[in-house]
Amino acid sequence: MSYLDRVRRREGRVADALYRGYKGMQRMNMPEIPFLYALLAKERVARRHIGGWVKRKFYDEPLFRRQCRSCGRGLCLFDGIPSVWGGLSIEIGEDVVMHGTSTLTGAKVFDRPRLVIGDRSHCGSYFSAAVGADIIIGSDVLIANRVSLFAYDSHPRDPVARMAGLPAEAASSRPIVIKDGAWICMGSIILKGATIGENAIVAAGSVVVEDVPPDSVVGGNPARVLAGPSGRSRQAQTRRI
Repeated sequence: MSYLDRVRRREGRVADALYRGYKGMQRMNMPEIPFLYALLAKERVARRHIGGWVKRKFYDEPLFRRQCRSCGRGLCLFDGIPSVWGGLSIEIGEDVVMHGTSTLTGAKVFDRPRLVIGDRSHCGSYFSAAVGADIIIGSDVLIANRVSLFAYDSHPRDPVARMAGLPAEAASSRPIVIKDGAWICMGSIILKGATIGENAIVAAGSVVVEDVPPDSVVGGNPARVLAGPSGRSRQAQTRRI
């Protein structure tokens, strides 16, 4: 047994004193010097902002642009570089915001599955897109954190085929379209074949399995229309009728 073990167990007066001294040092706080630590706090914030900006502009964004088939001006990445898997064809418009926590996956049963993101659209943290048939995101679209788009099943329905490690058939995939001005709120899931109409809002935590009308608000699992283009809720419209 080493002497360090004896200190941990506080065996003996010297070991006990060393142990208590170590614990006292852990609880010790340095006296605060207001001017010095105010300056250090500002230095830390400035260093993080400047360092993050340099990393984004000279490392993250150029590397990600090389993974895209086309990418417009004004791309802004936060928190690193999105993970891109499969032979995915990525087309990004101008002034698009994305996060490095995003995962973009192309189905291997397609030669070049296509992900399109239009001008001035924003894809939040932990955005996920599984692309088989195309996923088309229009312009001025707001996609909140932890939103997932699944245009492809990934695995076949047949259990024998799944156990054999086979991919889902290409016929199982259908495109997802999110039209201009739509807002997809946090934690929503949009499944294959769905089209989100212009300026529509998908409420947080919704699961969209069918088309969403333009200018409407949908929510729930499965998502249903909560308010139509007039802004009235479906319940209020029913009472009026």
